[in-house]
Amino acid sequence: MDAIRQEIYISVDAAKTFSTFMINDMPDSGRFIEVVGPFIRAAAKAGRRDHPRVASCGECAALSLAEGKVGAAIRLEQLWNTLATTYEVDILCGYALNSFRGEEDGHVFQNICAEHSAVFRA
Repeated sequence: MDAIRQEIYISVDAAKTFSTFMINDMPDSGRFIEVVGPFIRAAAKAGRRDHPRVASCGECAALSLAEGKVGAAIRLEQLWNTLATTYEVDILCGYALNSFRGEEDGHVFQNICAEHSAVFRA
């Protein structure tokens, strides 16, 4: 895998990374930046242009939602949005639709979608 050798693709264990910035079941913004920031900077540095864009495929918010931690999932989305403006990173999130159990989770789905600039359903 050339992308891995060139360090333009960085694979991170989502569950392990997730646990490093959580305090009392909520993401800590300072720890989040300390943990995720170096990955973003490393990927940007490996880019071949003067102003490379980085794409991040985040799974931590979906993990939080799967654990029933809705507030933490929404807070993570907000932290990623802040990081996206700081580091010029495109954030790609994926949620299993079965994470939202019909009408009772409709507001959760809407709140998470509201944190995104675009939503696609596959």
